[in-house]
Amino acid sequence: MAESKAERDLRDKQRGLKALNSRDAASMELQRKSMAIWDNDNRPSAVARYNAAKAELTKLDAQVTTRIAEIKSIDTQLSTIADTVKKQETIKKLEEKKKELKRAQDTLQRDKAATLETEIAALEQGTATTTDPNIVGPDTTRPDDPYGNAARARGLAVVRDPQSGKSYLSSDNAATPDYKGAAQPHYVWLSDKPEFKSKLPGFTSTPNMFIDYSYKNIEAKILEDAKKSPDGVQGLFDRLYKADLISKGTRDNLRLDSNEFTIGLGEALNSYSKKVQRDYDVNGIKTPISFNKYLDTEYKAVGPQVDYNYKTTLRPTADSDLNRFFMENLGAGATDEQLDEYYKELRALEKKAYLKTVSSKNDTGGTTQNQAGEFIDNNDVLALQRKIAGKALDGSSVDAIVKGGAKAGQLINGVLAYAKRYGVSISNKDAMDYVAGELKLGQADMAKVNAKLLAVSKATYNNLSDVLSEDVSLKDLSYNYKRSMQDILEIDANQVDVMDKTIQTALKNNGNKGAMNLTEFEKLLKKDARWGKTTNARETATGYANSILRNFGLVS
Repeated sequence: MAESKAERDLRDKQRGLKALNSRDAASMELQRKSMAIWDNDNRPSAVARYNAAKAELTKLDAQVTTRIAEIKSIDTQLSTIADTVKKQETIKKLEEKKKELKRAQDTLQRDKAATLETEIAALEQGTATTTDPNIVGPDTTRPDDPYGNAARARGLAVVRDPQSGKSYLSSDNAATPDYKGAAQPHYVWLSDKPEFKSKLPGFTSTPNMFIDYSYKNIEAKILEDAKKSPDGVQGLFDRLYKADLISKGTRDNLRLDSNEFTIGLGEALNSYSKKVQRDYDVNGIKTPISFNKYLDTEYKAVGPQVDYNYKTTLRPTADSDLNRFFMENLGAGATDEQLDEYYKELRALEKKAYLKTVSSKNDTGGTTQNQAGEFIDNNDVLALQRKIAGKALDGSSVDAIVKGGAKAGQLINGVLAYAKRYGVSISNKDAMDYVAGELKLGQADMAKVNAKLLAVSKATYNNLSDVLSEDVSLKDLSYNYKRSMQDILEIDANQVDVMDKTIQTALKNNGNKGAMNLTEFEKLLKKDARWGKTTNARETATGYANSILRNFGLVS
């Protein structure tokens, strides 16, 4: 069944809390290092720094502890939702079976009806509730239900500690003599051997079942049972080791007195006790599997613990970031639609990028952690912001963008200038489309646009394709021509650009390989009508006239 919105929201919130705890854990380590540096230094400044680090460490620890409680609370909520969904599915299935039964009865399909009646009875057993207000679950208090009788007599239920967030099996019947520790965890244990007997308190009417609020009593019962088993106490240690509850060293040395053994067995017992009670309450399972079989086949913590941490950006922060990017690059803030689109895509990126931490016990009893993956970084965020900005450029007024002086306007001007250097004629709108296209791809510069313009230039000026490059432009090739135009046509070289018709003639050179040589170009200039209006032309004409007159002896 697909995950509900409530479950998704809870898991997103939980991931965010874990990410914050990962961040604060690193900060706490820095404060500890700072305290270590200034420890045993009695100078006032050192004492002040030590106390400041300690105060910050205390503050961070409180925040982390609060989040841990909230994370565990979310686990409980998710478990409750899952139980509710499971029960709803059972009820739905029950309704379908009843309809199917009616059809079978109406059509006189007696064998099918009998089978359906059996199935319905089993389903009803799993959804019925007792009249006892202290017990929630199927009402199976018949003599053939030893666990149910024992559990109900003691008011057993799975509860959660509101401070630690941990759940455990407990009794809400504090008056029961053998359950005097009502506020403490209680344990269920079931042997593999039905003939196993016990004289300890808590023994139920089932010979191989034991219920007690004392961990020591349960531990003694488990060890007594293990010693009578073919694989002995070693078999118990092997199971705990395979379930990743104890280290190899503790297993090999059978260290019954170690804290690791006590904690590991206690964790397994707590998990097993909750399973037995929940199976009974929700599903009406009257005969639990044994503790050993549970460790072998169902214990959920088998293998390394895997945690996934995600980065979560809050909506106000995302809106602020995109608005700032738009102001810097487009000269205006983002619209509501653009903010919605940005946040949706940002969260999608953050959910795909996560940090995976695998924690496992090592042979010395410690914990080894390996991490893989990474959160999205600033480059990923900027690329997404460019994509949204690129879409916003489509349909914008190019004049307003250019005159606004924002970064997009500067990029447009840069594209226009590059095109002009290489003799490619494009409009302002063309340049804006180039810029928008690159931004929509998340690009930070116009390198690809420039490469495209250079290719167009080489195709247009095919005779110069071997010369043109990022280092040599048409503007570079036209310098000598512009200088000659200034000398001969007396035109300011700075007023002549690559697109000037005369420069174009020289560069294209009638399709001949290479550009026109200067000698040919200067001859071309002296045929230009503008040359006759220059001082240079008049002086040349006067010189010719004087030379003719001298030849005829008319002037000296």
